Amino acid sequence: MKKIRLKTIAYLLLLIMVLSQPSSTFQYAYSGLYQWAVKMVPTLFPFMMISSIMLYSGIDIELGRIISRLLSRAYRYSEYGLYAIFIGFLCGFPMGAKVVSELYENGKISRDEAESLLGFCNNIGPAYFLGIILPMLGECGFHNKLPFIFGMYGIPALYGVILSRIYYKRKNTANEQNNFVQSKPQSQPQPSLPSLLKRACLENTQSLILLGGYITFTNAFRVSLDFLPLSDNAKAIVSSLIEIIGGVQTIYLTDMTNAVKVFCIMTALCFGGVSCFLQASCFLEGSKLSLADYLKHKLIITAVSGLYYLILLQGHIYLSL
Repeated sequence: MKKIRLKTIAYLLLLIMVLSQPSSTFQYAYSGLYQWAVKMVPTLFPFMMISSIMLYSGIDIELGRIISRLLSRAYRYSEYGLYAIFIGFLCGFPMGAKVVSELYENGKISRDEAESLLGFCNNIGPAYFLGIILPMLGECGFHNKLPFIFGMYGIPALYGVILSRIYYKRKNTANEQNNFVQSKPQSQPQPSLPSLLKRACLENTQSLILLGGYITFTNAFRVSLDFLPLSDNAKAIVSSLIEIIGGVQTIYLTDMTNAVKVFCIMTALCFGGVSCFLQASCFLEGSKLSLADYLKHKLIITAVSGLYYLILLQGHIYLSL
């Protein structure tokens, strides 16, 4: 008799948990589906469409040239790479992963540049952070928002400066120009706006459906926490590591002190959760970019950010103990 693999046992346990708690599973899955339909689709879809149209029409290189005048000294990437940084930070997750993977698939950046960019330009979107998280921090008594904005975006931006230097040095050492030739614009008719819209709409609708599936599934997986002998506070923290949007709200509703809540929320946001990782994977797997490298850099940024927030909040945490 063959030994039952651990993966099979894990799947069976998950199936048993779902079947034994159908009402809870439904509520968790419904929460994920609601977040996708009400928050993600209307917020993300317009950005995805505009980004795709810019990429297919060649506007991305023009924008990259404009951005290079501001960022070229800090970031040693190509003009396409600077465009990816701009879109990644402006539009937020998962646009960073989407834009980088599309630039690589279209031959506009090398694999090395793409994986370097992925290390820091795929973060929580500023629309969600400014509109949801900052008011939440204010309700917790933290009204000076600049340190938290720096922690959310300044730390990845500085980490990106380091990654760009490593990439630039490695590129020159390996003489990357000999094995990678940047695609030149081909002399072919410019596609019409209707055809660009059709292509962008079809591709981005498919991507959004995949994202919705990941969000719904990972939220449903939160039912597994009901079987663990953990406190409600511990379950809330673990929940944020599985799915960030619902997890943040769960942490906010716990009886933890405000300082501890803010520390857990901000650190979890830097990581993004398993759901965000799976959503990024749907873009990266098509282009065969390294998920392991992406996760490594994400964990490094999370660790540095966690230490930053611990130092920032240590006085408040100490007083609450």
